Amino acid sequence: MNSAAVPPALAHDEVVSPVHCRRCGYNLYGLRADGQCPECGLETWESVLHTVDPAASRLPKLRDPARVGSALLSLTVFLLIGAAVLATRPLAGWVEKLDPTGRWALAAHVPAEFTFLAAAAAVGGLWSLRGLDPERGIGEQGAVWRRGIWLLAWVLAVGVVAATVAARLEAVFPLSPAADVLRLSLAVPAVIGLLGLQGILGVIGLRSREYRTARGGRQGITAMVAATMGLAAGGLIRLLGLSQSLGGLATLGAVIGLISTLMLLIGLAYLVVNVWWIRRALHRPPPELSEILGRRA
Repeated sequence: MNSAAVPPALAHDEVVSPVHCRRCGYNLYGLRADGQCPECGLETWESVLHTVDPAASRLPKLRDPARVGSALLSLTVFLLIGAAVLATRPLAGWVEKLDPTGRWALAAHVPAEFTFLAAAAAVGGLWSLRGLDPERGIGEQGAVWRRGIWLLAWVLAVGVVAATVAARLEAVFPLSPAADVLRLSLAVPAVIGLLGLQGILGVIGLRSREYRTARGGRQGITAMVAATMGLAAGGLIRLLGLSQSLGGLATLGAVIGLISTLMLLIGLAYLVVNVWWIRRALHRPPPELSEILGRRA
């Protein structure tokens, strides 16, 4: 029995709350902290530590963790909606370019006014940032958190203006490439916004064991940055091909843009799942050690 890891002051304490063995699920209630699971032999202390999550308990306390978790979730949902709306018309156009028969008239079914929804999503994102304001006195983490909020606020404000202007351009000049150029110009602020979001997740995400320990299951911001840059490159190649009447080049750009857009949307969707883990941890934080161990009368 590896009871050496149990602090001496707690070795004779008993589990006074329902704690289940992390290996087999047996209820360890009533067992000593330096004991073992009677079903599988795993040390009781290991299951207690897993339940308490000491790594999260060492982090600075949040003033309103439930509000922070909900705000972060709504922010990522709005980002996903805005990106999906902005991508809808270009995706429809790119798919049409890949159809030599011309039977897929997808763009005709997506009105220019649809892009206004992206501006509305950006406004929703700005509203969500209000709930992310970190309290004072949490040191360097607070500075990273606050910088991420300011970067995202700037990017979302640009997104409101750009989406509104793009919708007007598409409605008034349906054949003009100006709206496409405007969308491509959003790649730079989008990358900046993703980096700001990375800083926020790096601080808040530590409070979720599920997010903190996930490796292959955690969506990487770097991959979404690469997808954004690929989307911009594909769009530029496509516009160059169209301007020079080079059908092959335009098709290549459409393929690159299509793949990059799908990668970005999938990444944002999976990021929402990751943030759901974080929200769940903030709404239901792990119990304190004093709530788990004690001495029964």
